[in-house]
Amino acid sequence: MIWTESNEHIQALVYQLPKEGKSVCGDSFYFNATDEGMICALADGLGSGSMAHESSSAISSIVKEHRDDDVSSLMERCNQALKQKRGATVSILKADFKTRTIVYSSVGNIRFILYAPSDKYIYPLPVTGYLSGKPQTYKTFTYTYEKGSRFIIHSDGLAVSSLRTYLKHHVTPEDISNQLEAYTKMGNDDLTYIIGQLF
Repeated sequence: MIWTESNEHIQALVYQLPKEGKSVCGDSFYFNATDEGMICALADGLGSGSMAHESSSAISSIVKEHRDDDVSSLMERCNQALKQKRGATVSILKADFKTRTIVYSSVGNIRFILYAPSDKYIYPLPVTGYLSGKPQTYKTFTYTYEKGSRFIIHSDGLAVSSLRTYLKHHVTPEDISNQLEAYTKMGNDDLTYIIGQLF
């Protein structure tokens, strides 16, 4: 599944594929962009199949419902939503187009890379573990971004050693996604990535 959204501030693409042999994807995402800002969330339910999807889709529902909350509050809401569920790794990213700032938080093995045209990379290391309703520590990062910056958030189903190079040398989300196509054929895990270009 490929899904796109764009306005004068951002162009984004989401690609998602379930694990081979599974009818539903254990990953879920939420993405929304307005004239003021953007929010996206990616959750990877533990395991695969319907129970993983139940956990991850709870995250996308919470973020959609409370998208005006700050990132730290959203992470705590997501954690509480996973009580009595299998659990999930979660990343949440919010951008303010007016101030050109990004706020990001993550628990688990979802990765985020931001590439700036001045040839700088930002790739924060997430907190290890997963959300399951138990007490959890969150790290929230705030960055400024340059016009033309590009980013990717992806679940661990995408294994690409030189991912930063693709962000640097391919401009549009579609270009980058086309370069990643070969890596989506592995089929040994649920796979989701969100690519964005910020204007």
